[in-house]
Amino acid sequence: MTLRKAIGKYMGPAVLVATMLAASVQVLLVHARYEAPGVETISICHWQLESGFRDALDVLIEEYEELYHARTGKRIKIIQVPIGERGYRQFVNTGLIGGMAPDIIEQGKAKTTEEDGYIVRFYLPLGQYINEPNPYNDQTPHEGVPWKDTFVDGLSGSYHRGLREYYQIPFSLFTVRVYYNRDLLERATGRTTPPKTYGELLDICREVREYAAREGIALAPIAASKQQAYPFVTAYEDPFLFPLIRRLDLDLNGSIDPFEAYQGYAQGAWSFHSPEFLTAWQCLQEVTGQLQDGWLAAQRDDAVFMFAQGRAVMHATGSWDAKGLFDQAGNRFRIGVFDLPMPGDHPIYSRFVKGPATEANTRGGIPWVINLRTRHPELCIDFLRFCTTAANNARFNRSITWIPVVRGAAMAPELAAFKPRIRGFYGSFNYRISSAIRLIGAGEKWQLYSGDLSPREYADKLMEVYERTAAEGYLDEMAQQRMHYRDLQRSLAALQAAACVDALTQDAAERKGLQFLQSLQDQALYTASNAGRFPGKSETNTTP
Repeated sequence: MTLRKAIGKYMGPAVLVATMLAASVQVLLVHARYEAPGVETISICHWQLESGFRDALDVLIEEYEELYHARTGKRIKIIQVPIGERGYRQFVNTGLIGGMAPDIIEQGKAKTTEEDGYIVRFYLPLGQYINEPNPYNDQTPHEGVPWKDTFVDGLSGSYHRGLREYYQIPFSLFTVRVYYNRDLLERATGRTTPPKTYGELLDICREVREYAAREGIALAPIAASKQQAYPFVTAYEDPFLFPLIRRLDLDLNGSIDPFEAYQGYAQGAWSFHSPEFLTAWQCLQEVTGQLQDGWLAAQRDDAVFMFAQGRAVMHATGSWDAKGLFDQAGNRFRIGVFDLPMPGDHPIYSRFVKGPATEANTRGGIPWVINLRTRHPELCIDFLRFCTTAANNARFNRSITWIPVVRGAAMAPELAAFKPRIRGFYGSFNYRISSAIRLIGAGEKWQLYSGDLSPREYADKLMEVYERTAAEGYLDEMAQQRMHYRDLQRSLAALQAAACVDALTQDAAERKGLQFLQSLQDQALYTASNAGRFPGKSETNTTP
């Protein structure tokens, strides 16, 4: 047998064996890393793949491990598990269902981290912990203060009203502003300051286009994509609707839900041809008309790259992009930041817009939840407490140029323009009561923003669908609400029963027997509730 034939014959099996050996070694290394003898290990997973984030978190982890060892004499290991956004949902969902999820999980991207029915099933409630002082705040201004009151939002964003419980601990705050190229703005318009009024914003955009035409260069006033159009929608649609919100808000919570919107519509209190809607959409068309050609087909990174390359004067995005944009600009150009100005100086729009939307209700970002099945709940709580002292939270966020979420934590000077806007109006208007109106609204709005539909044509389309589907959507939504709370009651009852069983006996076999009997009772209740919900349907194969 020639050498070539031997290589061809045995190459495949050799590669397979080598791959299996490498995989086995990797598994052993990971196993040793996670389960080192005499070392308690917890894992923390997230989708923040920015290098700065992982480095900043590693600093806190290393300091906590050393502090814990000095305090207790025991060794612990905290391991980061960064997962890409595309695979995060599958990783978290399968891990939770299979009982192999990390101990601390960044909330979001996955259904199992967001819906109440899953949250109560998979995550540790934090109410008993957040009302206690954070021991790491001793000898600081926060000494003796309940943990939740040391956060700027009082952990209001972590409270689940349907569950009457807190579940998340955030690390940062985020707001959205407009970044602008200060050098390019001065060169194109002669201005050295950003726009202070809506009229000035439109004037700057016009002057930039005129400059680009004179110089024969490709330069857009604003770089954006579909994802980055939402800051303009939030800034220039909601404020027009505040007069309607005040008239239709039946429960006085500041927002209009689909039920309130439907009742108001049925009573003739509003329609899609109301001047508040038509002028809001007209204003949005004016603003989106300043975006670069082809923005609807652009990806988020395309718009960021366009701004970083000096082919656009402005770019609207969140404080989460601050470090990346500042780093990309480097010494090539100076970046400034400003808030979108309201059209209070406009002869028509000022009739409806009296001020911006407030950001006082901004919720904490990077929210962490604790796996209910973790073997080290107290250790997870202690680590999160360590990370959320004012000093540690400030250091973590400063290193990645984000806004701290803890009271008294100093913010990086370059983020001053991102400080949440306290003054303003609060509210939202949600009329999407049926699947059809949600679909038509989501699809046709891009034609509105691109100028292919006029505000009145868009209103006609919405009204036709709303008239046809709203009544049925109202009934469907009511049924969905009843189903949701019925299922939620089952989950809460099951958890309460499991807790009672654990309290009744410490014998594992007896506990499993009692839990099995409880599961039979749960199945009977589930079947009975379904029989009442869907009369006449067989429940033979129903499973919870």
